[in-house]
Amino acid sequence: QAALIVAVNGVAAGAGFSIALVGDIVLASKSASFTMAYTRAGLCPDGSSSYFLPRLVGLRRAQELMLTNRTLSAAEACELGLVTRVVADDDLQAEADKVASELAQGARLSTAYVKKLLLASAGNDLETQMELEGQLVAQCAASPDGREGIQAFVEKRKPDFN
Repeated sequence: QAALIVAVNGVAAGAGFSIALVGDIVLASKSASFTMAYTRAGLCPDGSSSYFLPRLVGLRRAQELMLTNRTLSAAEACELGLVTRVVADDDLQAEADKVASELAQGARLSTAYVKKLLLASAGNDLETQMELEGQLVAQCAASPDGREGIQAFVEKRKPDFN
């Protein structure tokens, strides 16, 4: 699984808000805004927002955002943990491209396992999570990328995962 970078440069309402919630890294332009908007249209949330929003901001804040359709500025969304970083409007695409380039140069298996571990953590107890970590780090270490990363560390150089 590759990392999903979401760049929001306008109004993220309803499904747009839901899509932003599933991003691994979410960048927002300074002028972006976020609103659930579903109940305003006589609908209930979809697009996995009822799963991700309470996990990101807590039940009480999720209730407020879903029931009132309050509009959040990009800065407020960042403060709540919905957005990774806010950037100047004119810099959004360049920043998204930069992050994508950095991630593309990384080890694909370890990226996929980071996602797997974080998603599993909500349902696992500590012992189960640590067992999963042990299994996955062993798999990473045995992979070509893992071997290259360890070798590069020993040789004090940047790894080449491509």
